[in-house]
Amino acid sequence: MPQPQDPPLSREALLDVFCKETRERLARALASLEQGPEGCDYDQVHQEFDSLHGGARAVDLPWLEHYSRVVAGYARLLRHLKRGGQHEETHALLTQAVTALVEQCRKTPLIELLAGDQPEMPMREMLNSMQTLMQRASLDELSPCALGERPLVLLVVDDSSTSRLLFRIHMPADSGHVVHEAEDAESALRVAREVRPDVVFLDYNMPDCNGVEIARKLRAVGLDPCCILLTANVQQAILDEARAAGFAGVLEKPVSRDKIATVLRTAT
Repeated sequence: MPQPQDPPLSREALLDVFCKETRERLARALASLEQGPEGCDYDQVHQEFDSLHGGARAVDLPWLEHYSRVVAGYARLLRHLKRGGQHEETHALLTQAVTALVEQCRKTPLIELLAGDQPEMPMREMLNSMQTLMQRASLDELSPCALGERPLVLLVVDDSSTSRLLFRIHMPADSGHVVHEAEDAESALRVAREVRPDVVFLDYNMPDCNGVEIARKLRAVGLDPCCILLTANVQQAILDEARAAGFAGVLEKPVSRDKIATVLRTAT
């Protein structure tokens, strides 16, 4: 016998849910931004506004959809921008933009904004200023994970020679990337000092030291490559550990040409 289905949500009920979720997402994003450039979790800010972008599209709110997409994009860029003057200026502008949106939603209930035109906010000017700042950024101000399509120096750290060979086999031949190898923490530090890699793929499970620990060792000696976790064990606890350690992405084993290309494209 078929089970009775819940009636579909009315538009009013849907908007109520969206408004509550929006306030919560804005509060979490602003709380992270208020930690300052050194303490902000830009991945979280990006995630909150990326989700807000999808929600705004679902309820047909074009101005919020646009702003959410732009803010999410700048949060992602800030994750890759080296800390310093350029980073701090853009962080301050992004914080102002999100604060303005939060204050507008407090001043005018979001449910009313849904029925009206785009509110009067200084966000457009702020976002335009951020765009100007980002266009002025030189390559020296960008981390290796933000250098676009140029050929990269890659280092693969894995105790399995078979895994390292498979990585080389699946590396797109026309990419121009140069691949170096290491089999443990000691050789990883030695090779990294020699070749100064842009991106390091670090196997999580190795006998002497896991990949997250090696990433910390690299940074302790003054190296700051873009780190990508290489693992077949994609458990949430491991992903959380890698994220907390500043990893830019995860390459799941077994590797393939498409997986390598995708992780390099999304993390760089």
